[in-house]
Amino acid sequence: MIQSEIQVVSARNQPIRFQWKRQWYSILSIEDDWVDTGEWWNGEGEKTFYRFFAGDGVFEIYLDEKEKAWHMYRVYD
Repeated sequence: MIQSEIQVVSARNQPIRFQWKRQWYSILSIEDDWVDTGEWWNGEGEKTFYRFFAGDGVFEIYLDEKEKAWHMYRVYD
């Protein structure tokens, strides 16, 4: 898990581009999305996750609904 904050461009509540390690990527296709309630008992908000193809890899990012911030979660080789 990476969990670093990233910049994301979204349309209709879905990510379409993101910046990772100073490079912008266009999202080719979203393969899955889901909502995780997190540790709500510790004040953690919901997170909306997306798994998608971009560039030469598969990425997972999430939107922290409470903070309204996007984070890189996982990169698959």
